[in-house]
Amino acid sequence: MIDIAWNIEDEARDAELSGMPRPLLGTWHYLRNSLRRAWHTWVGLAVLGAYVGLAAVVLLPPVSTGTVTVLMAHPATMDPTSAMATDVSLLATREVAVRTVRDLQLGMSPEEFQATVMADPVTTEVLKISVAAPTDAAAVAGADAVTKQYLAFRAEQLRSLTSGLVSGYQARVTSMQQQITVLNQEYAQASQQGQAGQTQASDILTRRAELNTQITAMQQASEDATLQTDAAISSTHVIDAARAVRPSAKKAMALDVGSGLIGGAALGMGLVLFRALTSERLRRRQEVAVALGAPVRFSITSPGPLERRWGRARQRLRARAPWRRRDLDALVYGLESAIVPRGLTSELAKPEPTTPVPWAANVAVAAVGSNARVAAAVIAAVASHLRVFGLSVFLVDLSAGGALVRHVSRADAAHVFRPTGVPNLAVGPRGSHGPVSDLPVGHPLREAWDAAEVVIALVEVDPGIEVENLRSWVDQVIPLVSAGRCTAELLETTAELIRAAGLALPFAMMVGVDETDESLGLGDPLATRVATPTTAP
Repeated sequence: MIDIAWNIEDEARDAELSGMPRPLLGTWHYLRNSLRRAWHTWVGLAVLGAYVGLAAVVLLPPVSTGTVTVLMAHPATMDPTSAMATDVSLLATREVAVRTVRDLQLGMSPEEFQATVMADPVTTEVLKISVAAPTDAAAVAGADAVTKQYLAFRAEQLRSLTSGLVSGYQARVTSMQQQITVLNQEYAQASQQGQAGQTQASDILTRRAELNTQITAMQQASEDATLQTDAAISSTHVIDAARAVRPSAKKAMALDVGSGLIGGAALGMGLVLFRALTSERLRRRQEVAVALGAPVRFSITSPGPLERRWGRARQRLRARAPWRRRDLDALVYGLESAIVPRGLTSELAKPEPTTPVPWAANVAVAAVGSNARVAAAVIAAVASHLRVFGLSVFLVDLSAGGALVRHVSRADAAHVFRPTGVPNLAVGPRGSHGPVSDLPVGHPLREAWDAAEVVIALVEVDPGIEVENLRSWVDQVIPLVSAGRCTAELLETTAELIRAAGLALPFAMMVGVDETDESLGLGDPLATRVATPTTAP
């Protein structure tokens, strides 16, 4: 028999070193910090909106409005509400506009004039007519003319309605009178029949009396309709003559400027919040440390000198120095901590060190998500500081734009090597690459390289190009990350390329960190210990 009670134990799984999950960014604290960080964006748009509102007041001043108040009388048989609605509709007809434009000889189409006319039914019997025009005189003239043409047109329409009603009454009266004539003839015939036609004659008299009553009523209704129409037309008159009403310039300016200010601020805040919610760029120390798998030991709030011309102009417009307080000194100290072993800094500061100082310092500063000028400024400051102690420093510029060559002083330029071709593919003299090095024996700077106690390289890691050749220059890389300018994927790729090349990544530095960032920047300590080679203390 087959024993079905056996089982296979699961294989032991490796410990997950992914670390803590990254925090969600869509929080009120994050959004508030985004608004504080990008205040110049929404404040600038708010100011721009205020200027646009002010320009609208200057270029498009408020127009004058001519107003006329008219008492509208209606026939008694009409409903007041529906009658006022009819009056407003008559004012909005094209015929009224055509007559007014012809009367005033305006250089505009009837449709354009219609757009300047407004009707405001105050009550069921009071109508306020307004006409907008560039000047007070034009507004008053337009209000007078449109009121005159409107009342005349309204009178025509009322008389037309009454005329149709009266014509209907008259046609009915004529028809009834013909019926009475026929009845009179029938009555004469019945009367001649004597006693036999007496009943028929009585019926004929009754029918004739009814017709006479209807004729009298219709004649009275016709007269009443004509009278009511004439009374409504004659009773309709202007209560308040045309006068110009110009809105307050201060009120218009306050409304336009305030609207522009609020609209610009809302637009700016919307743009900032949209970018904050949709951006994948990292700003917090903890996020950068997790992505790199290495701690962020040194970070400053200064963004450093900007590379592009517009960036430098922006700094000057804000009256803002590229480095705040002693931020540059903090980065210099951080980079020197990867070069000078701890405990030997004070020995170097002595006029004559009592113990020999061991040197095996070959380090590269990788500008990640930032312009290379920031990293070049830090390297130049470190080189100058080490030379004060009498150390020989050799600099290698592997950046795409030669930022280090352009940044160092003339005295230091003699110790800066800039390879030709693609900088990231340049081969250094260290290790087995010596015979094919871009700095071969006999090169003018080869002696300086051989005599150098410290080698510092500036490199820009390209995710599309491997960094295997970087090992022929240095043995460790310190990433310099600009907050808000790189994604987690870029940092992870950079760290993988560095470690795949056999280079150490002991820690990272950051510039432009938000002042509200309170994260520690250690990332996942376990992952950091496993992935990052340790250096001797």
